[in-house]
Amino acid sequence: MSTTEKTVSSSLHQLEQQLADKNPALLQAFRLYHELDQVAYDLGLIGMDDSLANKTSWSPIITVIGDSGAGRNEFINRYLDTAIPAIDSFANHAQFTVLIHRSDETPMSLPGTAVDGDPRFPFYHISDRLNQIEQDESRHINTYLELTTNNSSKLKDKTIIFAPGFAPNIKSKGITLLRDHAVELSDLVFVFLDASKPNLEDLRSTLAPFLEMTTNSHNPGKFIYVINQAQDSDSPVDLASWKQQLSNLGLQSGQFFVLKQSTESNNQLAIEQKLANIDVESAYRILNTLEQHINEFDTVIIQEVKKAIVLWKDRSHFTVIVVLSCIAMTLVAGEIQFGLVALLLDPFVASIFLFLLIVTMIPLHFYSSKIHAKFISKKLVERQVELGLIENLAALFEKSLTFWRILLPYEQPVGWSKDVQETLDMIKTRAKGLVQSLNNTFNTSIFNSNKEDTFLNL
Repeated sequence: MSTTEKTVSSSLHQLEQQLADKNPALLQAFRLYHELDQVAYDLGLIGMDDSLANKTSWSPIITVIGDSGAGRNEFINRYLDTAIPAIDSFANHAQFTVLIHRSDETPMSLPGTAVDGDPRFPFYHISDRLNQIEQDESRHINTYLELTTNNSSKLKDKTIIFAPGFAPNIKSKGITLLRDHAVELSDLVFVFLDASKPNLEDLRSTLAPFLEMTTNSHNPGKFIYVINQAQDSDSPVDLASWKQQLSNLGLQSGQFFVLKQSTESNNQLAIEQKLANIDVESAYRILNTLEQHINEFDTVIIQEVKKAIVLWKDRSHFTVIVVLSCIAMTLVAGEIQFGLVALLLDPFVASIFLFLLIVTMIPLHFYSSKIHAKFISKKLVERQVELGLIENLAALFEKSLTFWRILLPYEQPVGWSKDVQETLDMIKTRAKGLVQSLNNTFNTSIFNSNKEDTFLNL
């Protein structure tokens, strides 16, 4: 394994300085990521400028989902309370908007390529996964994504993602991919539903898979369903009916608010309180993600590469067996026609034949192994994108194709040693200890604020 020490990029140095002032537990988590980076770098999974710390957001992420008329834009604009609305009420509701803080009073908008190409944003390299849905779909990244800024102080150190709702769309597969990706990274997810459209059966094809995904989430409590009532509506909202419909579509747990935009209701204040305490959710999410990334080394990354090595060996050996079978069949045919086997019984002829067989089969084995490796490497690249990994699975696989590994029955990826596994276990143990440290950071009042009875549970 390489003994070169991996450097920390300037952007990550800035993050480290921010965490030093913000939260000691997260600062230690960041340093554990650097140790994890060293392991990944030594294995050849990441480059000198890459970092596994980029796989998560170090600031809170809020995703707000809703179609036109559901009230998501109006609610966030009211919450941010700036002279210029953060989101235009007439904005494209079929597009994902990443909203970040910028001190300048004049808002700025950038195309989706800016989000896709920057590891600081939650949709980094999402275009690669879009290409798996449909060839060259990444060309339309700007129709899926945009970046917008606002100078609201409430937006500092936060990222808000405005995601389309569940109305049928011609790009439904791409929208579902981006929505699920945003939800997975988020600390709070608000799902806005229009009170004037109480029949959710029309949305079954898109809403039911989403609700199933929320059920499988490691933190189902982060999902909040807001039944939004228009300002001019006097009809009461039948919350029991809404709950029953969502339950019929697959929802098993969730928090509910009925919100009327024309009033500063207790529900509005309760939602804003959850937004104010999002740092708590974010910190625990970061530590949980760190543990997941450590576990992924063995359960996902190494297993994927190991399966690729086994497949490669099976195909290479099968090729050798096929060639040897052809030679054997040729000898049988030669024996029948010319008595060839009797000739091979001569020690001198047999020695020459065996020598020629060896000098032919070894290069053939190497050549066929390389051909099979190219196809498997390509599949690993696709698998890496499918799993949403930044670790270069193909690089570790190709690194494992050494001279002796081609000839001998080694199946473990090169560098995956007992020492490496012990290092990962040590990092994981320290990561678990940070949870207790984080518990001590947040006082009792913050935890109690997360347990208020303002909302209604299923």
